[in-house]
Amino acid sequence: MRIFFLNYAYERSLQADAGGFRKLWELAWAFKALGHESHVFYPALAGSSPLRDVSSQAYPVLDRPLLRPATAYFSMFFSALASGQRARPDVVYFRSGLNVLPPWLGRALQARVVLEVNADAAEFHGNEGAPRWRQRLIIATERLNVRKSDLVVALTPGLKKMLVERYDAPEGKIKVIPSGTDPDHFTPASSEEAKAKLGLDREQPVVGFVGLFYRHQGVHILIEAAPRILEEAPTTRFLIVGDGVMRHAWEQLARQRGVATSMWFTGQLPYQQIPRYLQAMDVLVAPFTTDRGETSPFKVLDALASCRPVVASDLTSVRLIQDGSGAITLVPPEKQDALAEAVLTLLRQPDRRQAVGSAGRAHVCAHYTWERIARQLVVALEGR
Repeated sequence: MRIFFLNYAYERSLQADAGGFRKLWELAWAFKALGHESHVFYPALAGSSPLRDVSSQAYPVLDRPLLRPATAYFSMFFSALASGQRARPDVVYFRSGLNVLPPWLGRALQARVVLEVNADAAEFHGNEGAPRWRQRLIIATERLNVRKSDLVVALTPGLKKMLVERYDAPEGKIKVIPSGTDPDHFTPASSEEAKAKLGLDREQPVVGFVGLFYRHQGVHILIEAAPRILEEAPTTRFLIVGDGVMRHAWEQLARQRGVATSMWFTGQLPYQQIPRYLQAMDVLVAPFTTDRGETSPFKVLDALASCRPVVASDLTSVRLIQDGSGAITLVPPEKQDALAEAVLTLLRQPDRRQAVGSAGRAHVCAHYTWERIARQLVVALEGR
């Protein structure tokens, strides 16, 4: 099977290894490992480069504010069309977004079209204060893509339910396939050694977060919980890995709460460095807000692969992972006291941290490796 993975992106500040963009490379690599032929199309922007040893092609993008979206939009389409005319793909795979060209590409190349829906984008933008016209445009685009695609991959059962109810999509057309992780990249290691490599005290408790800095990630809840944690464990260091639009506000909040000196905002780090930071954490926190919505959180899976216990908001999509792993402590969203007590309980019990960490890694290795996710997609494509 030959499959095209379309990475439509144009932001100058884009981190090529962030979230869903990384997923396309991981899936392509897993397909290749299974004996299939993968080809990734990605934007020719600074900082954007192949993340896996798979066939790939950079499509040109004019690096101007108004021209980047349009040139990326059409350049990706025509680059894939030209490549497909030389060697026709069996499948065209793309992620939901303001992009209606992939289904037409599939028709032109007589290939099956697979749409991945990784979040309720309209709900997300509504919660972030986007204008109504943008929400309506997102819904119209997604409705068209759902109708024109041959297969729709929803990351959670909740997203499948949304697609059926909002777009009247046939249930048989939608397959629930979550995100995954790479347990060969995210590996267990001594937290003391990892701390020392980062210049931290080996005996210092470290509570961490990894992710893009959007409001729904809930880092402000962790900052509000920090005084209670520091009251009992005053040497605790908070390792905040990532960057984004909320960084200034969160750093300012940390100063207002008097915990800034205990918090290390690292900025965005290369994918290759993330395992060391995860390994340095005694507890990883995923304090999603109530309106986070449905998703399959990468950082939770990466932390579990690293044998790290997780404290996370009790959302349906996170509960799906907890039910199988037992490695996640669920707390009510946006309840800073509950978050603080859950973190402190784990900090008090090193044996428990080790036990739940081991259980988490065993679970993701059995159910959430990229190879396993790719196998599920192959089964869906083959109709088995």
